[in-house]
Amino acid sequence: MPEWNDVGIILSAKKYGEKGLIINILTETHGRYVGWLNNYKTKSILSSIQPGNLVKVFWKSRIIEQMGNFKIELISSISGKIFDEKLKLQALNSLCSLLEKFLPERQSYSEVFCATKAFLNVIVMNDELDNKQWIKGYVKWEIGLLSSIGFSLDLKQCAVTGQKNNLYYVSPKTGKAVSKDGAGKFAPKLLKLPTFLGGTEVIGSSIHDEIIMGLNITTYFFKNKLLLSINDSRIMNLPNPRDRLENMIKKL
Repeated sequence: MPEWNDVGIILSAKKYGEKGLIINILTETHGRYVGWLNNYKTKSILSSIQPGNLVKVFWKSRIIEQMGNFKIELISSISGKIFDEKLKLQALNSLCSLLEKFLPERQSYSEVFCATKAFLNVIVMNDELDNKQWIKGYVKWEIGLLSSIGFSLDLKQCAVTGQKNNLYYVSPKTGKAVSKDGAGKFAPKLLKLPTFLGGTEVIGSSIHDEIIMGLNITTYFFKNKLLLSINDSRIMNLPNPRDRLENMIKKL
């Protein structure tokens, strides 16, 4: 019988029948797996399978093609550490929903796992100044996810002039940075590049403005490069948790 042990991040847990759950999990070495979890109604199990939690996972199946069964042991309750911080909880739900939507099953994404684990370590830290700096880390995580699933942004130098400074924009067509000189008359059609992603500081721009710029970039490329329907070119929707997160941030 095929089986393995790994470390994973819970993405979702959906009730199936009276005694079982379908668990979606991103593992460090085996990628995203879906499996069955029996007898989940104990308090310890229910607290372990909250989205974003870091767990030890054992998977076993009669044959490799089957969904298989999980045994799960909690390592760290990420959701429990931020349960009273609504924005962080929403970011956690958004992160899990994006991974579940975009990562194919049973393909190794070790870099994505490590980047996700690193971000989880950030959001459980106390934000004593309440300056929401961690949201910048979330935007960078989304850019890393875009890169891992096939659309890398090149924000290091201008696609037009080749210069590595005075960068103000991102081309929605190519995902490459554009300088103020390189933009010319096309500047209004370009996405603004925040300083925390390599852009040049704009006088009067706040942290909130910068974060919105970053989210505008990732939202655009998720929708227009990854979610276009192959058949009719319709723009598909991002997961609801991601939309709710963006709306919450815009209202800060």
